[in-house]
Amino acid sequence: MNAITIPDSLVPTFVGSEPTRVCDESGKILGYYTPAREATEADYDWALANITKEEIDASLQSGMGRPLAEAIAELRRKYGP
Repeated sequence: MNAITIPDSLVPTFVGSEPTRVCDESGKILGYYTPAREATEADYDWALANITKEEIDASLQSGMGRPLAEAIAELRRKYGP
């Protein structure tokens, strides 16, 4: 992943809870910035209420996901090249 360092004067522009469009001076969208945030107590409460121990155990036991080449091949079959 690349990193972009911004001047301290721009930090307030990027601090907040909303995703932000990043544009060049002509208005062309270069990408989107989504602020990082720490998990909250509410996040943990939601997870404990909605994800069972059995689901967690099954996920841990399932091993690695399938190879990327396999996933891409399936997407190409479904949606074309």
